[in-house]
Amino acid sequence: MFIAIEKTVQVLITTSMVCLVLSGCASLKTTPPPPPKSSARQHVDARAQQQYYDLGLQQYSKENYGEAKDAFQQVIDLGPNTTLGQKAQENLKKIQRVLKTLEEIESK
Repeated sequence: MFIAIEKTVQVLITTSMVCLVLSGCASLKTTPPPPPKSSARQHVDARAQQQYYDLGLQQYSKENYGEAKDAFQQVIDLGPNTTLGQKAQENLKKIQRVLKTLEEIESK
């Protein structure tokens, strides 16, 4: 009988300890922190980006360089690391070279 009581006490102690551990672990659970903004992928409105890119090309072909710059800048603002964002950055560099050349010609 003494052995039966001892086993029952051991089971109760073990069960109590398991409950304490589980309840303690449950209260320690936290949600993971959000990823840093630099590595977080942001949603890019691809349709708007394409529209601004097309507008930039149209304005560039009409030699409206100021309007083309503004349109390409919008593409970059929407997503600088996208394919269109990178192309827009290249186009802005081209426009800057064209404008610099035009300034040099006008100054002569």
